[in-house]
Amino acid sequence: ARGARFTHATIQNTVCIPRRACLQTGRYTHQHGVCYMESVIDDTPGLPSWELTFMERLQGAGYHTGAFGKIHMMPEKGFHEMQVTGGKGGRWTCSAGLSIGLAPLGRDYAAWLEARHPGGYEAIYEQRRRPEYGQYHTAISNVLPLEQYVDYWIAENTRDFICRDHGRPFFAWCGFCGPHGPVDPPQPYDTLYEPEEVILPANFGVDDEGRPRATTPEREWIARRWCAYYMGLVTLIDDMVGRLVEALAERGLIENTLILFTTDHGEMMFERGRLGKGNFTEAVIRAPLIVVPPSRIANEHGAGRAGREVEGLVETYDIAPTVLDYARAEVPAAMSARTLRPLVEGTGQGKNLALCEYQSNDRSERGICVRTERGKYEVWSP
Repeated sequence: ARGARFTHATIQNTVCIPRRACLQTGRYTHQHGVCYMESVIDDTPGLPSWELTFMERLQGAGYHTGAFGKIHMMPEKGFHEMQVTGGKGGRWTCSAGLSIGLAPLGRDYAAWLEARHPGGYEAIYEQRRRPEYGQYHTAISNVLPLEQYVDYWIAENTRDFICRDHGRPFFAWCGFCGPHGPVDPPQPYDTLYEPEEVILPANFGVDDEGRPRATTPEREWIARRWCAYYMGLVTLIDDMVGRLVEALAERGLIENTLILFTTDHGEMMFERGRLGKGNFTEAVIRAPLIVVPPSRIANEHGAGRAGREVEGLVETYDIAPTVLDYARAEVPAAMSARTLRPLVEGTGQGKNLALCEYQSNDRSERGICVRTERGKYEVWSP
């Protein structure tokens, strides 16, 4: 209600770590060099030492920085304090003894959870070894109560950071794990949406070439169940964001705080009958992006500019220079991204085109996509 919602925000890479490197640097994949993700995520080559993140630039401008939850940055840098997780990692079904050590939810969350619920961390992964985990495409009701769920932990850590007096301006990265798979909402979010009421995509019953393929009532019901659980996770995150905004209001910080809401990539969500990412469909490359300027600045530009949609084409890595712009920090010439501030304040225009790249985990497949307001051009090569 107080910000600008960008309806044509495009991501710069279709998988997690390369995409986040774009967000963190304001540079394209081919510029910063983080081009792909290893199947063992922790082995993914990280940002070169000469690539500075916008968080490091904020530190240089006198900001205290904190990261909470999923940041997917290798190596982790630019934060004075962190409580992080590698993410939910749907394919992992053991809590420990892996090539990466603990399962991806990680040591920070595991230690916090074990102090409150001995055996709770193992319970998460034991549940994934049950038959229904595979039967329902990883759509399960989480064994933990809401107050022990990973996204609640992330929100509480961020809230604690917000509520402390840092003695200087601060920046908080709050990276929720959801609604990434497994779609495992805790109560009551697992029952907010009825599978029977879910409307599947119109192209659910066709393949990538647009040809009809066989489906069954059981397969359709499993897909609806998955989507209902996914929607439950979205609502959970909405509620957690609400808690953070309330904390800002209680501390009287709304007037001077910039809030940005986005994600790393989209989800097929049974478009063409599929789940996942790694392609240039609109379901994957268009992402939510909401920018809420500090209320004192919004008021300077007129209340009528709040709660509006911006239809111009933008790229989500534009967040990096936008943060620096509002923080009155230098935006380096090496950033190919550009600040969204003129569009937020109603004086700018969108871009002529957006660029998105992809490289498979085994590096056997590469793609590049140029998107305009009218269409999309893709090139794929081995």
